[in-house]
Amino acid sequence: MVNRNGPVIDMTIDGNIVEPARPSLGTIVARLAVFGVTLLVVAVAFWTALFMVPVLLVAGAIGYFALRSQLRRNGVVVFRRRF
Repeated sequence: MVNRNGPVIDMTIDGNIVEPARPSLGTIVARLAVFGVTLLVVAVAFWTALFMVPVLLVAGAIGYFALRSQLRRNGVVVFRRRF
């Protein structure tokens, strides 16, 4: 069965509503610092990956053509054309 009593209000015996404790200034600053450092790490990782993709593609193409030229120079046939 579903509980349909509504939200729970935290009250004292006198009828006063209990307010949750407010975080201190040090806690707020620490949370902002952790958020800032996390954001910085994520941004550096993103930009590193973004700049590395073209470099790795060019390096892969150079390696592929270097391997093909070495194999061709040594007389190894890698791909045979069938007509």
